[in-house]
Amino acid sequence: MRNCILKNSLIALIVILFLCSTFASGINGLSKVTNQVYSDVENEYKSQKKVVISCQTYGIPGKKPKLFELPEYDARELLEKINELAIETSIDPLSAETEQLQQEIMKTAKEYEIISKDTSLEDLRPRFAKSSNPRKGVSPVNGNKGTAVLCNFATAGEGSQFPIIILPRLIPIIQLPVPRIFLHWSSPDGITSCGSYLTNTGFIAGGEQTGIALGFWGIGFSIFLPPIQAYGFFGYALYSRCTAEFMEPWPPNNAPIISNEKPVNGEWGISVSTNELSFTIEDPDGDKMDYKVTTDPDIGSGNGKNKNDGTYTVPISNLEHTTSYTWTLEVTDSVNTVNSEFSFITEELPFDPFEEGWQYRKKITIDHTKIDGNLENFPVLVDTIDTDLRDKAQDDGDDIIFMDGIGVANKMYHELEDYDSDSGEMIAWVNVGEISASKDTDFYMYYGNPSCDNQQFPELVWDPHYCGVWHLNDFKDSTFNKNHGVNHGTDSCSGKIDIARDFVEVNEDYISLGDMPEPGDGSITKGTYEVWINPEEIEGRMIICKLDTKLEPDRKSYALGFKDTGQLHFSAYSGTWYTDGRFIRSITNEGHITIDNWQHIVVVVDLSDEDIVIYYNGEEISSNVTTTGSPPSHFYNINLDERLGKSSPESSGPYFYNGSMDEVRISKICRSSEWISTEYNNQNNPDTFLSFGPEET
Repeated sequence: MRNCILKNSLIALIVILFLCSTFASGINGLSKVTNQVYSDVENEYKSQKKVVISCQTYGIPGKKPKLFELPEYDARELLEKINELAIETSIDPLSAETEQLQQEIMKTAKEYEIISKDTSLEDLRPRFAKSSNPRKGVSPVNGNKGTAVLCNFATAGEGSQFPIIILPRLIPIIQLPVPRIFLHWSSPDGITSCGSYLTNTGFIAGGEQTGIALGFWGIGFSIFLPPIQAYGFFGYALYSRCTAEFMEPWPPNNAPIISNEKPVNGEWGISVSTNELSFTIEDPDGDKMDYKVTTDPDIGSGNGKNKNDGTYTVPISNLEHTTSYTWTLEVTDSVNTVNSEFSFITEELPFDPFEEGWQYRKKITIDHTKIDGNLENFPVLVDTIDTDLRDKAQDDGDDIIFMDGIGVANKMYHELEDYDSDSGEMIAWVNVGEISASKDTDFYMYYGNPSCDNQQFPELVWDPHYCGVWHLNDFKDSTFNKNHGVNHGTDSCSGKIDIARDFVEVNEDYISLGDMPEPGDGSITKGTYEVWINPEEIEGRMIICKLDTKLEPDRKSYALGFKDTGQLHFSAYSGTWYTDGRFIRSITNEGHITIDNWQHIVVVVDLSDEDIVIYYNGEEISSNVTTTGSPPSHFYNINLDERLGKSSPESSGPYFYNGSMDEVRISKICRSSEWISTEYNNQNNPDTFLSFGPEET
């Protein structure tokens, strides 16, 4: 252990000596203005209540450096955030952390009129992202090999170098440094940092490595004191090359971004006459990109070379009705490669079920007085006990279909949550397409085809805005996202709609939904959370959450629950739980939750407008929305499971829910009040929401 400590200490000492001997700008760091600010603040921080700083607002024409007087605390905080932004921008100019820092700096700058109050983040965003992360020429890294010319570099680690001692050599007469022709190093565990003055790019190498430098001038030593063998040097070279176990370009290369795919991923009902796929690609570093598109089944393909940011198309042909297609897009900037897979389903071919083997049908009518607005792609609950189905449909209900009209018509997508052939009880969800608030909507149920296959298509009942739908008769997600849950102790029980789950507090029951990519992918600002609950007691409990009571700084999460008073609350957090003070929270003004009673809870969140609306049994209820600090600008993936019935993974304070839960849904958009009230009307009393006509043959 002592040998290990000694070896590491010697290596660290070498690195410190050489790196502190001089500072080079081969790899861009903080600007001169930032360094000046740091000096001003550091020298005057303890002796003055206010600090005068010099600040340049780059990227705004006509602006010159000006002096601004800030309180010392704010000046210090602004400096720290500028330094953090420089680091985060070099790592990823489009990350959530970078965006948060940009917004906080903008807020302080406007407060002290460093920039005008009408300046927006969008005006400065290109400068934020590019100014401290220049990229000129090609990447200095190819695989595990890095190269640079006219460069400045430092290296240290276990191993050896040749020559073993290097000191600057001067010609006595003209007093000029004489570079060494050749330098070599080899290490089983080293680190090298190299930056080119010519291209403003470089590389960082780690682990096992070998390297050479030609035309080197600098200082360095090798040490061999058993059991220690280490080296370190710093200097300049005409050319340097390093092959290493770990190799990263500097500034770090940002991967290309793919967006705006058409058809939209998961979209259905696409016309068979569609003749192209389109997509947008962009590279944060401005690099040229290559792309390649393939399809399955094969309806076309395409590729492009050395493309700039933009929207591109690939021709497709020969699409067939009622077919699922997948297309894969690969984009590379020669350093990073990004792959995205998209899918779509073509439109159903209209047909007459009576001509295709079905023998019976019934008309279903939706009462327009139960509809609070015209809605599209609305999933209607059809809950009935029908002896005709019992006697004439297949035992598993595979032949049940729904059509939007009689004769030649379009089949509607449906999901059977439950079907009992002994009683004829059916619980189905049907995407009716369009329902009207001004007139009744009719559609038709067909059955009695003994030879057909399963006619369900559950994924298409739920529009692409759903992140997940859990009926809780099992733990499966009915959407394309397949965010299936994992049970931790809950038992099945009678639910609001068919089977639900029973959560017992003393047993610490809960359900994990996994770390869903949506709405927690770092870009979505809106969300809708829905659930039916039947509590057994009114105490502070969590219902749906992505929350840890010991969050690290800059992580973001949310929680839906209720208090001991029965008040509902929803909070979106950024930073450490309750101590960092950055959150948006809504708490209902009155307690609504009651025991031994099914209640429909919906929360609609729009972080971009700092708005949270809570609905109880289909109606919006008054709440108090508060924000503290800088609330999160979006939902953020924190590698923490969404959970039903539990918050923190720690044993203390998890706030386990006690009672029954049914029909959980999470969307990445704000559902309308008309949508929510219509859902409640349909799910609370399906018998009055729709009616059945007589059997027809």
